[in-house]
Amino acid sequence: MTRIAHSPFATAWLAEALQLIEQDGPLDDSQELARAQRCHAAPREQLHERTWLLGERLGLVAQLTRWHEAAWLLIVLAAAAVLALANGLLFAVLTDGRSINAASALVSTLGLHLLTLLFWLGSVWLVRAASSSAGASLSLGRLLTGLALRLPFWRGPQAAPLVRAGVRLLARERLAPWAFGLVSHAVWALGFVFLLGGLLFAFAFREYRLTWETTILGPDWFAAFARVTGALPAWLGVPIPTLANSAQTAGAWPAREAAWWLLSCVALYGLLPRALCALWCWLVVRRAARRMGLPLADPYYQQLLARLQALEPAEVTDAEEPGTEHMVAPMRNRTGYGTAKAVVGFELPASVPWPPQALGEGASFVARIAGSMAEQAEVHARLAQLQPKILVVVCDAEASPDRGVARFLREAAASAQHCALVLSLRSASEAGESAGAGATGLQRWHAWMDASGLGAWSVFDGLADASRWVEAHP
Repeated sequence: MTRIAHSPFATAWLAEALQLIEQDGPLDDSQELARAQRCHAAPREQLHERTWLLGERLGLVAQLTRWHEAAWLLIVLAAAAVLALANGLLFAVLTDGRSINAASALVSTLGLHLLTLLFWLGSVWLVRAASSSAGASLSLGRLLTGLALRLPFWRGPQAAPLVRAGVRLLARERLAPWAFGLVSHAVWALGFVFLLGGLLFAFAFREYRLTWETTILGPDWFAAFARVTGALPAWLGVPIPTLANSAQTAGAWPAREAAWWLLSCVALYGLLPRALCALWCWLVVRRAARRMGLPLADPYYQQLLARLQALEPAEVTDAEEPGTEHMVAPMRNRTGYGTAKAVVGFELPASVPWPPQALGEGASFVARIAGSMAEQAEVHARLAQLQPKILVVVCDAEASPDRGVARFLREAAASAQHCALVLSLRSASEAGESAGAGATGLQRWHAWMDASGLGAWSVFDGLADASRWVEAHP
């Protein structure tokens, strides 16, 4: 299962879900807080790390990942809504066979669109003016999202708190009209694209008679209607039916002019506003998602920050030497590493022999772990106590690196002076016999190390180069 991106929006969503869960009682997060405190120095980053560690333990990250992988369901629902919308609009225009009441067709096509667009603009104004998410509950986007969440593919043990957290997060950030509006405008825009395609096809290969049928209105009213609605299309060069032409044809508009007038009005008053609104919503949501963070002033996060601060290393005052009565030094000396060497095998296959003779000789600490949280915590505690000068971590080059590996390497590096990653335990002769084997995996690991901010690690593909590196750091 592919991990969901560690983005500010995903972090804020998970944090909101954890806050809802902890309303029923605080979680046992002592291990997660300790690991977050070891990994990062900034309080905000420590809170982010705690959020993801707890999210993984409780299954929240797995649930978000399932939703991310099943996002195609929402696309399918949106596509079905687009087709239904386009067919409904097209049926409203061509329902009377070869005779079309042009004014009625235009009102039928754009009426509901204009009403919902005005409603959405009003909800945006209410959010800005009253800090409310009013109007979002009736949007087409929220309707599709709610329908998708009720499908069995998107259900899960942690779906309920995540849904509630998502709604609360959108309300807190005033993003509900923008997020759900993005889906709604996209559906409407694509619906108008299909509608225009259907009308173009119908007008190109079939003959229609566009009329201004009425019981109480005269031809002057329809001429004025065409002139007002056709002002913008006329500015672009689209021919507009005139009163003289309408009167001379006794209730029928010139078919060619009326067809182009109808098409241009649908494009300019239907498709264009929806496309621009969709782009507007996308830009707002994208910008908000990038700058989204945790509300550290909230009492909930203030309590977490106080607990993290309590885990900071104690400070002592050394007053034994004259003139040092006011000097304060941390008990954990980040520059006072020892001379020990540590070798750790992380998630290695059972067929790999352990420990490697070339690296294990003279090592003060040698361990092989499967990657469980308890094993990692034990190794980190031992490394923090040992403070080795050299740390060598051995991984399988054929395995796929993930965020768990990155977190382990990042925490381990905080306790060692020089760190190296060995991706293969092949000897020199074995490497020559299988030259080129596993090259793709090695390249993937090298690129991943750089992308994960682990460029300070020395990376080796075999024992020979790793042994020489160890010898160079006695």
